[in-house]
Amino acid sequence: MKTQKIEAHIKTKFGSFLCFFDSNNQEKGFTVTSPAVQGFVTYGPTLTAAKKMAKNGLEFHYECTLLEQCAPRTSMLQYA
Repeated sequence: MKTQKIEAHIKTKFGSFLCFFDSNNQEKGFTVTSPAVQGFVTYGPTLTAAKKMAKNGLEFHYECTLLEQCAPRTSMLQYA
C-alpha cells in the first residue's frame, strides 16, 4: 500500500491556504485537510478535482463564517 502526501497552497478569494493531499492505492483519490480550518476535510478522485473541492470548501467555510458574524442569529436563513 503506497501512500502519497502532497502539500499545496490553494488560492481562494479569502487568501491562500496550505492544504495536505493524502492518497493511497486503496482509496483511489485524494483526501484533503487544511491546518488553517479545524475539522476541514474534503475529497477528490483526482488531484485536480481535490484541489477544486478544497478551493470551493474553503470559500464556503469563510462565507458562512462571515455570514454568522454579520447577521444576528434570529435572521439567519432556515434550511429545511
